[in-house]
Amino acid sequence: MPTVSENLETTIAGYATALAADSDSPQPSYTLDGKSVSRNEWREGLQRLIDALQKTVNRMTPYVVSTKQVL
Repeated sequence: MPTVSENLETTIAGYATALAADSDSPQPSYTLDGKSVSRNEWREGLQRLIDALQKTVNRMTPYVVSTKQVL
């Protein structure tokens, strides 16, 4: 069973793939049923989500602090 970190990494990878696909074949902004969808806002929002998820993964990852003793 995947860990929470692994699930988050998979989600981040999927979002990054969506951004890459949009970069390869950008879609225009549009209006659907009276709601406007700005492609730039969508891209910026997705990038903010990726950043937030990556921060969460970083907080969950164990780390080592090493110091040097000066004599």
